[in-house]
Amino acid sequence: MSMKLATYVDGGACIGLVLADEIWNLKEAYSLYLLDTERATRHREIAERVVPQDMTLFVRLHHGRMEFFEDFAEYAAEHRDRLEDMAGRSLVRPFESVRLLPPLMTPNKVVCAGNSYAAYLVDQGLTEEEWPKDVKISFFKPPSALIAHGETIRFPPDSEQWDYETELAIVIGRACSDVTQEEAKSRIFGYTILNDACVRDIPRWTGRLDSPRGKAVDTLAPFGPCIAPATHLAGDPNDLHLTTTVDGELRQNDRTSGLLWPVERIVAFISRYIRLVPGDVISTGSPQGNALICGKWLRPGQRIRCEIEGIGALENPIDRRHWTAKLPPLDPSKTGP
Repeated sequence: MSMKLATYVDGGACIGLVLADEIWNLKEAYSLYLLDTERATRHREIAERVVPQDMTLFVRLHHGRMEFFEDFAEYAAEHRDRLEDMAGRSLVRPFESVRLLPPLMTPNKVVCAGNSYAAYLVDQGLTEEEWPKDVKISFFKPPSALIAHGETIRFPPDSEQWDYETELAIVIGRACSDVTQEEAKSRIFGYTILNDACVRDIPRWTGRLDSPRGKAVDTLAPFGPCIAPATHLAGDPNDLHLTTTVDGELRQNDRTSGLLWPVERIVAFISRYIRLVPGDVISTGSPQGNALICGKWLRPGQRIRCEIEGIGALENPIDRRHWTAKLPPLDPSKTGP
């Protein structure tokens, strides 16, 4: 059975189990499942421990054991009315009707790889001699940059060249440091989508395209809408179809088979330099077709949709941020050497 995970609002932040096009309040439904099938008098206490509010803790607890919830999912699908009668309210809602939050609210770190697709490098006019020789660890995105499906990307008001990049994101399930490529596979909890939104027209002194001012700005990391556990992903993570559309116009259309290296190598290589812990996110890089090449920069009022096979679609409106705090002009006499 296909299962995905999401964080959403249902009387507070909670973990939802996504089955088909519906989302279940996993903690509450699992509690009643235990009561109904096992007559477990401490069903609430057990569910509280098994299904925490925080997805990072859930990932740590259930990495490699998502089959633990398969019996529940099958029972819930068959006995939905019974569980809801016990609850006295609806435990399941249409997925598109809920207010989603980033599936991982505050990951320890978001590591972004770059220049990962051959077609993207060709788009930039780079020769094979100029291509990265191995995984390029480009930059980090802070948790403050993460926003959910449906939330607004707000670009800084001192920029005009606003870009998008649909990327397969890896969620780490088990701590790893200096692991082999084969070992890396067992460290991956699942996969989601990250839109590496960025600002391209930034002054050279800020650090060019990978600088924090271009990449780490608040709201410039739409993330989600859900996590597909590796054991329940419908497809091979190294050969998933991905697309980007802006107001319905197709901008990116590729497969993760276009990556220069498989996802396992990306994890293994990064772990050589950076210890990865449960809940960490690795964004694998963008295929061809972004605005840096085609020149079709994002504008206020547009909607961008990032979709990856087996995971779902991440859609966000675009707007310009408004700064209210005024910075005084620099005194030239007090700058420089």
